[in-house]
Amino acid sequence: MKVNELRVKLKDKKKAEIEQLFVEVYKQIPKKVREGKEIDQLINNPDAFKKARKNTKQSTKNLDFTNVDKEVRLFIKNAYDQNYFTPNRMIPKKERSNWRFTAKRLVNQLMELSGQEEHVKACTSLMEELYKLFCYASGHYVFTSQEPFYTINSSQRQFFKQVVMMKKRVDEPREWIHDSLRLMLDNGTDHDTPSEFLSEALLEALTNAPLKEEAVKIADNLLQEKEATVRKINVHHKEAENYDKEDYINHLVETIFMIQSALGEYQAAVRYFNKHYIESITREIRLYVLLRLVMRYQRVEDWMSVYEKAIKRRINPRDSLKKAYEHIKRTGEFPRFIG
Repeated sequence: MKVNELRVKLKDKKKAEIEQLFVEVYKQIPKKVREGKEIDQLINNPDAFKKARKNTKQSTKNLDFTNVDKEVRLFIKNAYDQNYFTPNRMIPKKERSNWRFTAKRLVNQLMELSGQEEHVKACTSLMEELYKLFCYASGHYVFTSQEPFYTINSSQRQFFKQVVMMKKRVDEPREWIHDSLRLMLDNGTDHDTPSEFLSEALLEALTNAPLKEEAVKIADNLLQEKEATVRKINVHHKEAENYDKEDYINHLVETIFMIQSALGEYQAAVRYFNKHYIESITREIRLYVLLRLVMRYQRVEDWMSVYEKAIKRRINPRDSLKKAYEHIKRTGEFPRFIG
């Protein structure tokens, strides 16, 4: 139904009917959508909502970098100080509820200013800090929504790749690849972003073989450093203190697997996975993770080889893997998904 058609239908309805209808429609809107579109703010203060949206759409021409730089830094400080979440004298209530319009405007202004050579490096640094803030806000009380990427009409993957491409523009390969890996590994993900999405975004920026090979070297160095750290931790505190480090290592292993597979180094990728993927989980789960990676980034024959070698090592795959194996034997193709 178009808006004009809706207006016609509402025209002859009584006030009580419209109120009831509005309540029922509101109930049908998922909480995530209400937060992302700030429906509650629209209801509570329609004028402020419209004004904030209008300001977000204002032209970014003739921007002054100094002013934008100061505003971005102040926005980040106020966010970490929870001034957009809790009552305070620093930010008026109306502005707190409309934080996403401020954030979107600042991101747009930084992207506009990054087109100027004299500001691109500084804009890249500020975008990186905003990315870190939104990652932090995905798991802490910073804004009224704990899904900041979605709320500013982005995704974590999209924002991350945007920052990576900016860093690629201003830094040498060794530097931007290293820093992008650390940016990916040192910051958490929101509920909608599996870690592999960020690895894929980074892989898309590695547009030739030399860049991919450099990324493998840097990632391997980071992994070895983290493995050395894990070995030094007192064994009695291993479970409590090593969890994040193991997750860090496994994310690196999966990233290296993707890159080596993109280079056509299929067997090397499998060997690397088997050597470094953390073994605190069962062999069957490890096999499941590996076969899902092979299915996504390698060939059917590679999948069959890994599966059959696991059977010879007396690993008992779960039913979904057994069904996938039979499907591949019968059709020569991967199934649509593995449960």
